[in-house]
Amino acid sequence: MEHPIETPGRAATADSRQHAVLDEAAVRDAGVSWDEATEGMSAPKSTLGANFDSRRRKDIVFSVKRRVRRQDDDRMEPSDAAYKQKRPAILARGEGRCVFCGFRSNYTEVHHRNDNHTDNREENLEIADPLCHGTQHVGQVGNQRHGVFIHLDGVPQAEVNHLQRTIAVVLEMGSDAEKAEARALLQHLASRAELVSSEWGSANPSDFSNAMLTLHEDDLDKRVSAFTGMALIYRPVRFAQYVARWIEESYKSLPIKTWGQIYERARTAR
Repeated sequence: MEHPIETPGRAATADSRQHAVLDEAAVRDAGVSWDEATEGMSAPKSTLGANFDSRRRKDIVFSVKRRVRRQDDDRMEPSDAAYKQKRPAILARGEGRCVFCGFRSNYTEVHHRNDNHTDNREENLEIADPLCHGTQHVGQVGNQRHGVFIHLDGVPQAEVNHLQRTIAVVLEMGSDAEKAEARALLQHLASRAELVSSEWGSANPSDFSNAMLTLHEDDLDKRVSAFTGMALIYRPVRFAQYVARWIEESYKSLPIKTWGQIYERARTAR
């Protein structure tokens, strides 16, 4: 039986050792020390594991503007100028990739992490896809009648946003059969707003926004449990301006198969 390492009795080149797969039990069985077995192999990079304490993507927690709004503050004109100046650098640094869902585009947006639009420190600015950005402005989504909350247990909002983007692209460039299927799925998802209305009395994001505005800062974590099993579904008009750009950038071929598992979970949700 072959060992997954080269033993002293079996010639091995330095190159083969660099790519060897080591097994400590096999090393012991071979009668050599660990130092002998690993001699000539490349040392691990010093950065290995440096990001183990950070998540790759941020969880989406539905939010609302609780602090300074642009239309409510006299400082907004100079703050807007500072924001516009820094925005290109933020997008370039993050390569246009959303911190919430990972979607990459030249048409992503920049979000203020602490909801204060006068705070344009670089550490307060992060990239957000338009769909993910909307989850941080649920009051605006509701006021513009651009979406509803639905019951959709087991499917994270980031995946729901990928699915909604896919549906929008299919409705633009799919065959008649594919468009019909996409419309049916969107209708199915929207119908699940009734489950939220029956439990909470409303599925309008504006009502949830008003409730969040009454929360004390120390109670904001209650949002996580309150929104468990819920997702935000947009009307396609919310992001109609982006669809052609998404197709040009990322969806040269029809993407519905890419998100097949998410599609099936959403389609069969009860």
